Amino acid sequence: MRIETEIGPADAPMAKLLAILLIVGQVALGIGFVILLLMAIIMVVPSGLRESLIADSARPIDAGSLSARCFAGAVVAAGWFFVLAVLRRVVAAVIHGDPFLPENVARLRNIWMIIAATEVFRMIAFFVMGGDGDASCGNVDGSRLDIRVGTWFFIFIIAAISEAFRHGAALRAEQELTI
Repeated sequence: MRIETEIGPADAPMAKLLAILLIVGQVALGIGFVILLLMAIIMVVPSGLRESLIADSARPIDAGSLSARCFAGAVVAAGWFFVLAVLRRVVAAVIHGDPFLPENVARLRNIWMIIAATEVFRMIAFFVMGGDGDASCGNVDGSRLDIRVGTWFFIFIIAAISEAFRHGAALRAEQELTI
């Protein structure tokens, strides 16, 4: 008696839905990246547009500070864009019925490393730029790191999943050698 363990494309409807959602997420991040980068450039270059945008603000805004924040946001958006691009390759392997590839182990490792690097950059940028002068920000003097525990748990979970995939890929390779 043989139990069929092969997973085909028809058996992965959630993976197909996830693939579509990842594309939508990448498009949104790409648009956000472009908007943030354009805003950073607009705030660096003295122009009438910059002055009119600043004049319409309810409170005083420093153009240099806003430019730095927009640039930092663009860097974070780019990091998450690449995370979704790599995750799309993992999901494609799942859709094709072959999730435990050695390439997926490397992809999952890349995902958690990119997320960790993006989060470290975000924390440092927030610390260096400090608050925006508003007491509700909580980091007015730049004396606190904004550590997001949920993001770090997410990173550790993906690192653990990458190790589980490594073990699964090793078992699969061993099974292929068994007669």
